[in-house]
Amino acid sequence: MKLERLLIKSKFQSLNSQKLSQVFKNSRKKSAWGIDINECFLRVAKITQVSQELLIDDLGIIEIPQVQSESNDSQSADVKKAIQAFLSKHNILKEDKVVMSISGQSVLPRFINIPPVEKKQLKGIVNYEAKQQIPFDLKDIVWDYQQLTEKVADTNSIEVGLFASKRATLDQLLANISPLETRLTAIQAVPLAIYNLISFDQQINGLTIIINSETESTDLIIVDGLYFWLRSIPTSKVDADLVKEIQRSMEYYKSLMREASNFQTILLTGNKFNEPNNVKFITDNFTYEVKIFKTLNNVKLSSNVNATDFNENILHFTPALGLALQGIGLGRIKINLLPPERIKTAEISKKKPYAIASLGCLALSLLIQYSGLYTRNTYLQNSETLYQKVLQNIKELEGKYKNAETHTQTNKSALDLISSVDPSRFIWLEGLDKLVSLIPNNVSLSNIQSSWIDEGAINSSKKVSAEAVQPKKTVASTKPGPLKKLLLMGIKGESQEPSMRFIEEHIIKPVQSLTLFDQKVAAFKNVEIVPGSSRQVERKNGQGNHISFEIRWIVKSIDEIHDEENSVISLNGTSTPPNKS
Repeated sequence: MKLERLLIKSKFQSLNSQKLSQVFKNSRKKSAWGIDINECFLRVAKITQVSQELLIDDLGIIEIPQVQSESNDSQSADVKKAIQAFLSKHNILKEDKVVMSISGQSVLPRFINIPPVEKKQLKGIVNYEAKQQIPFDLKDIVWDYQQLTEKVADTNSIEVGLFASKRATLDQLLANISPLETRLTAIQAVPLAIYNLISFDQQINGLTIIINSETESTDLIIVDGLYFWLRSIPTSKVDADLVKEIQRSMEYYKSLMREASNFQTILLTGNKFNEPNNVKFITDNFTYEVKIFKTLNNVKLSSNVNATDFNENILHFTPALGLALQGIGLGRIKINLLPPERIKTAEISKKKPYAIASLGCLALSLLIQYSGLYTRNTYLQNSETLYQKVLQNIKELEGKYKNAETHTQTNKSALDLISSVDPSRFIWLEGLDKLVSLIPNNVSLSNIQSSWIDEGAINSSKKVSAEAVQPKKTVASTKPGPLKKLLLMGIKGESQEPSMRFIEEHIIKPVQSLTLFDQKVAAFKNVEIVPGSSRQVERKNGQGNHISFEIRWIVKSIDEIHDEENSVISLNGTSTPPNKS
């Protein structure tokens, strides 16, 4: 079956230096470390937010020896040594955030369009989509999602990004950085970290592709306003094969667009583009404007960082800087692939000192209260007047309790009202999912639509048909009752099998018998082919004749479903045999 990809265009306003004052307004000092680990390097960057400035406070590159071995034990040992070397040279403060990278090849990205719903419903729908989109058992992966576009009045969908990584891969990473595990705030994919830095610091005009080429892989990030698309290629050589893969990715992205899209800029980053020959090779093989990421606009260097060393190695630090921005809270993409149980452990660890202090204060408060109550109790034993005051206080508390009970009952009624809302609001999602699954492979749909109509519209059409074959009779006029709303659904498409019998057998009949949710009877009625919609379509490309069609039906109401189910139960139930005389 074929369905077109939906895409919502939106204007993108980049963050420039003039708006930084609004971003940092009333903010206190924050610091975050971005730690980027690959097979060859451990690269770190610390960004501090002070007043209305972002400062790079610390940088570091530690090489990881390359060991030719089938086992990962040697590589893990070298990573652990690099972590120890980092900790010996750099001081991580207690309040600093730490965000770690994971390679783009270890992350599975999925971009989905769903109907615009309230935030409280979004998580359930995304969880359902994750089961459909991610080809692994959810128990074996860690995944996170983020809504990428806002709900707009004139659009019928929002875009959500799903990102998943195998739990075994993340466990291995955490084992290698065990000294930092308790300090870790988040784990982010390298291409998403680069996107966070570029979207925050650079002015992106038009459709742009970012190429991040490292020693072991190359990441492609296509930026199109508020939209982006990712692909990781397991190659580190800047050659003709890489150019072909980049061109394939660009053409694939353009095929997703309903409107014609033309790339304007290529932005290069990654240590591979420290070599001028690699930059020249990309420039010679593409007609677009080629830029190298070499300056920062919204982030400055502190006096602790050597400007010359930084400028020479800036292509190394793009992922680490993007990770640090996310740690401060300034990254647009806030995906966190740190396992949920580790997040809870870290939160509990951070709250322990506060919990101990709170318990100490509570114990002291109880001790003071106990002492006061003991003194008061002794006094009350000898004072009838104070006893009456206490009795009066009890009566007042009783009145407050009754008021609170009344308030609770009032709120309960409101909650009962909310819970009684018709569950048919999910009929579109369930119906679309099952409808798509029953359409044959040689049938393509061009349109799926639904609308609410008055019941009178259906009855009037039937009445006209009846009057065409029967003589008119004079009847007394009656006052019409309130009209009910009916949900009318329909599909348009083409069948490669140019036979109306095929459409009736393989589309109309399955739609007539389709059931939704846990219902026992068919969910649709009045399934019919729209008169005049069926016609032969001749293909010029030699594919033979097709037949176009339009089918519509009415969704049964909840009351109709219940009545039919009760009828089925009564027919299938036990009956008393007749008495024999």
